[in-house]
Amino acid sequence: MALVSSRPIRYAYAGFGLACVGAGTIGIVVPGWPTTVFFILALWAFKRSSPRLETWLLNHRVIGSTLREWDEHRVVRPRTKVIAITTLWLMIAVSLLLLTSSWVKALLVAIAVCVTVYLATRKSNLES
Repeated sequence: MALVSSRPIRYAYAGFGLACVGAGTIGIVVPGWPTTVFFILALWAFKRSSPRLETWLLNHRVIGSTLREWDEHRVVRPRTKVIAITTLWLMIAVSLLLLTSSWVKALLVAIAVCVTVYLATRKSNLES
């Protein structure tokens, strides 16, 4: 993916990427808060804005290997899939208990089903 040529747009992508890194970092310590998705979004934004930030994220000691596997092979480890899908559905269940709007509940369940199917159908190892 190429860098965006407009400097203000590059800054916007970089800012979005940094915000996603912040949100992903929160997810490392807060149960139920998504982590990996925010780092994947940050990587996407950094690819368009900053090779230096992209390299930093891909080489990060905590999340780097997961992001490299995703970036290069679209692989999601089985353990990551289980944690992500389990956490997703636990949070959906809590939301369903707290919400009153039927259409919002239906929307949340539909999104959760789509995310679950997407994650479950990703390759689990490099050999697949």
